[in-house]
Amino acid sequence: MPSFNHILFPVDFSDRCRALRPFVTSMAQRFHSKLTLMHVVEIPAAWYGGFDGGYPDMLDTDALEEAAQTELNTFLELPDQEADKIVNLGEPASEIIRFAGENQVDLIMMPTHGYGKFRNLLLGSITAKVLHDAKCPVWTARRAEDDSLKHLECRSILGAIDRTPETVLLIRHYAELAREFNAKLRLVHAVPGAHPDVLHGLDEDLRRYLLQSAREQIARLQAEAGTNLEVCMEGDAVSKVVREAALHHDGDLVLIGRGILHERFGELRTNAYAIIRDAPCPVLSVQVPAVSNQP
Repeated sequence: MPSFNHILFPVDFSDRCRALRPFVTSMAQRFHSKLTLMHVVEIPAAWYGGFDGGYPDMLDTDALEEAAQTELNTFLELPDQEADKIVNLGEPASEIIRFAGENQVDLIMMPTHGYGKFRNLLLGSITAKVLHDAKCPVWTARRAEDDSLKHLECRSILGAIDRTPETVLLIRHYAELAREFNAKLRLVHAVPGAHPDVLHGLDEDLRRYLLQSAREQIARLQAEAGTNLEVCMEGDAVSKVVREAALHHDGDLVLIGRGILHERFGELRTNAYAIIRDAPCPVLSVQVPAVSNQP
């Protein structure tokens, strides 16, 4: 069964981070997890080399760490357990990933901060790096302060899937997570090639064929996974289909998989950024083991 024994909550003291506190507390209590709050005091790049050899002396790292530790100590209190609260120096994403790898972290929970037009800015560069490099699941929310607490109980889960060999393991993992949350699970699949704009007026029969073929293939994958879940499917962009399904079914959590892809894409599935950007609820990305095609 999935188990989040150790949750890492990177804290930057922003309003978005503060809005995540009820979600972090709820997750820690649900899984009886050890919780670590971590703030990273970012050292400017110029500090390491210095402009004239004197710049490093101007940065009082001891004072920065002390001030951060004082604020972190009162940032989140759990009613029935203690949380570790640590302050590190360095580059935030690298420190988060390093700590998670060295301390058996099972889940990282963090907000996004991006507002720009490009990939990293849409999520914030720190979140993007953590999503790309972390070896454990990552929970993130872009609209936490707008959601109030309506997604806190997590009763409706949408699991995004494709039709790769890893999907069988992914469906099983989604089903186990849904049981842990005691939530209703639906699968979501997009067939971008079946969108009318892509077909450019070609026969509607082709669109129906593409969707039906996808349904049949997913049914076979579900049979192998031992599930018979409802599937939400449309011919459109992946992030749009996931978003619309989450809105239609009042989704509280979207699950996506991260696995080993062709190296030019790295370890993050190509649609993950867009899904997180567009989702109306929190998104949990889980690491999917590679499935060998060798006999």
